[in-house]
Amino acid sequence: MKYDVISPEFQEFVRNIKNYFEADESETVFKQRNTIKALEFKDKKYAVKSFKVPHLLNRFIYKFFRDSKAKRSYTNSVRLEELGVNTPSPIGYVEFSTLFLFGESYYISEFFDYDFELRELVDNDRFENREAIIREFISFSYDLHNKGVYHVDYSSGNIIIKVVEGRYAFYLIDVNRMEFKELDTDLRMKNLAKLSPHADFNAIMVDEYAKISGLSKEILQKKLDYYLDKQQEYLQRKRRLKQLKKSLFS
Repeated sequence: MKYDVISPEFQEFVRNIKNYFEADESETVFKQRNTIKALEFKDKKYAVKSFKVPHLLNRFIYKFFRDSKAKRSYTNSVRLEELGVNTPSPIGYVEFSTLFLFGESYYISEFFDYDFELRELVDNDRFENREAIIREFISFSYDLHNKGVYHVDYSSGNIIIKVVEGRYAFYLIDVNRMEFKELDTDLRMKNLAKLSPHADFNAIMVDEYAKISGLSKEILQKKLDYYLDKQQEYLQRKRRLKQLKKSLFS
């Protein structure tokens, strides 16, 4: 077992996370490829993400050559908090492995009670205060980019929103794939291109980003359109590959 914790007070919880996770009173919040549960510890609720055990080759790679998703979730969350970027506060991570192969892994954070996901604004053009929220979100994104944060999975489902005294606070989740580096204009627009395929949403994004940054609106739109096309090509290839696998193995 390998682990790290943000504070010694969580050591017992983190070291025994598998027992807590498998207990009958644990509450499943999300279950697909990975599973997220809400667990109680010392009268407080925490979110625990159990990552799917990778296939055989990756079990070897994660054992010796690459940080696990659980560890990266933890270290990236710590870095985000240091930069003043909102994310559910990290508690710790745990990895289990044999002598040669990586096995189960868990990431633990505070349980964050948010109000809605950015996805709801993307899918519903009648969402209350939609334009104002998008513009506030772009201010958040611009600050994120200026701090050198490139969230590889910057999708609308990975941004959660909490209403605080009439303002909107944006939080990043699913942060295991993240890079910290200087972002040029292309990388900034490539990042935003993963959020929405809808022209009205993207027009507001570009307009606000241009106002805040002082960059040309026409140049930003051109770059965003380029990466939107690339994103759609990628999604189409992914769907075709999925259909091919299904036909071959069904």
